[in-house]
Amino acid sequence: MTRQWKRNVEVLVGKQEDGLLIKNLRIMFDITKTVDEIPNSAIIKIYNLNPINENKIKDEYKDIVVRAGYADQERLIFTGSIKYVYRYREGNDYVTEIEGGDGDDDYKNATINETLAAGTTDEQLIDKAVDTFKTTTKGTVKLKGKARRRGKVVTGNTRTVLKNVAARNGANWSIQDGELVIVPVDDILPDEAIVINSQTGMLSAPETNDRGIAVKCLMNPQLKINGAIQLDNNSIKAKRNRPQSLATPREKQETVQQNPVRQDPDGIYKVIKLTHKGDNRGNEWYSELECVGINEPIPKSRGAQ
Repeated sequence: MTRQWKRNVEVLVGKQEDGLLIKNLRIMFDITKTVDEIPNSAIIKIYNLNPINENKIKDEYKDIVVRAGYADQERLIFTGSIKYVYRYREGNDYVTEIEGGDGDDDYKNATINETLAAGTTDEQLIDKAVDTFKTTTKGTVKLKGKARRRGKVVTGNTRTVLKNVAARNGANWSIQDGELVIVPVDDILPDEAIVINSQTGMLSAPETNDRGIAVKCLMNPQLKINGAIQLDNNSIKAKRNRPQSLATPREKQETVQQNPVRQDPDGIYKVIKLTHKGDNRGNEWYSELECVGINEPIPKSRGAQ
């Protein structure tokens, strides 16, 4: 177990060899990752940055990497490209706010134009799709491996091709920290399940709702989308709705439509949404998760959140 004290966070803007490493200033971050194809996002706030370095971020650098953790054991929690940079005053401080997207450019702009011969597998098609990306590389890809019976011309947006391949394999695809990840709905990453309880940093009792099982714990950089966590099922409580007599018409309708996810008999759950929020000189320093049982479908109502 990693000792959860001496909180550290560092931001690298630009490439490792000639970038700008920031770690001795106040840094806040709000990072959201999901199992969905829409690119992950990050908001990073850096306080009282040198104006020269701020101009470099605005004009010279495109890449951003965020690492965080405890006691000089920082781990990667976000990597992507810079979308927007803002500067504003907050009390006596000047704030440089950076908005980043993970694989955003590849998701929006990559296109594919390939002729597939009979016998081509989805794995081979994925390799061709990855070749169309500028920065995204191939990560964990789990497919059934069936060969195509007939040849076919594949052309259009790469994201559409990936969506179709994932659907054929009962999987979800996404870009996670610069890597293409495709994992079946009923499968997880090969890493060992991370135990979350009161001894390892759980901040409140897990709660079931129509989007999954919600968990909040001290910021844990080891958590990953499609990764597994282990919970004590006895600690999970159902979401409490307002009494029907006090509920609005919309709340009454939502209560009827909600179908809380089921618990896994072994307490092993798949992470489908992950949020890291931190402030190295403030109070925020936690991770929030939404999870489902490994053999359970991913709730469709998540998209409305």
